[in-house]
Amino acid sequence: MTKSASVEQPMDSYLPERIATILVSSQHAGLISKEPATRIDYLLEIASLHTRNELLSQPGLGRLGVQRIEKWMRLHGRRLRRNEESLDSVICRFRFRQAFADARAGRAGPVLVISPESRDKVLRGLGSYAMRA
Repeated sequence: MTKSASVEQPMDSYLPERIATILVSSQHAGLISKEPATRIDYLLEIASLHTRNELLSQPGLGRLGVQRIEKWMRLHGRRLRRNEESLDSVICRFRFRQAFADARAGRAGPVLVISPESRDKVLRGLGSYAMRA
């Protein structure tokens, strides 16, 4: 096995493919983008739009899956939306404009929160595979 040129992240910093697929198709994912390739780049933002109860109501995502999401989010300095928080207040904390400006200036884009292999599998599974350079 060869090492990649990029800095390796601990496995816990990546979200499992099954859970990523659920988030990309989740209740609030459409607020981020219509495109699955964009949604997968903003999984942290999508997850942060949900309350714990909303995630527990997602088919295929039980208590352990939600705990895994919470742990993953903490590793990236994020959290789920609290019951008393509005979606607007969470969206106002996003940094989309900065990420867009960074991409246009040639700086790094969103932090990888899912392995590149899992990203490809999720997109293939959704029928909208789009590779980004």
